[in-house]
Amino acid sequence: MTEINNARWTSDHLLKPGGPALYAAQQRERLRQMADEVQALLREYRSDLESMKFDGDKPLQARLRAYLASRPLAQLESDLRDAVNHVGKLDVEFQRRYVELPEKREKAAEKKELEKAQRKGMKTARSMTATGQLNGLSQALTDTAKDEKGATDNAGAGNDGPSFLDYLEKRA
Repeated sequence: MTEINNARWTSDHLLKPGGPALYAAQQRERLRQMADEVQALLREYRSDLESMKFDGDKPLQARLRAYLASRPLAQLESDLRDAVNHVGKLDVEFQRRYVELPEKREKAAEKKELEKAQRKGMKTARSMTATGQLNGLSQALTDTAKDEKGATDNAGAGNDGPSFLDYLEKRA
């Protein structure tokens, strides 16, 4: 990692494991130091401006003038603190979008595949149930045609002839 410290940061460095976290830590420290320096300068500058009074100033007018004159420096300090927070999110966003997302999508695909297999199994079970019911009805009807008895009388009788299930299997 000393090569990263001595050289300029590149995208290749950030793509290595731990790269975004190391870069973020370095930049956060650098930006914090800058923000602290600006904050100290702001306090000193504002107090010096407050001490400058003009004839005819009303009470607190010098303080208000110092506040307004030093506002760009205060905004710079605020922006640096915001930058510290933004740099801190660099590794978190990288992890979420490039490490966790593929794993999440893989799990979702597995879940979807499992649900699809379960649905296919349910459809097969339904078709088998429906086929079995139709087969029973067709056997009862063919038995009725042979001996002219009622369908309920022959419902339990076995028939060696082709069934509706055989017909469905031939078509499939």
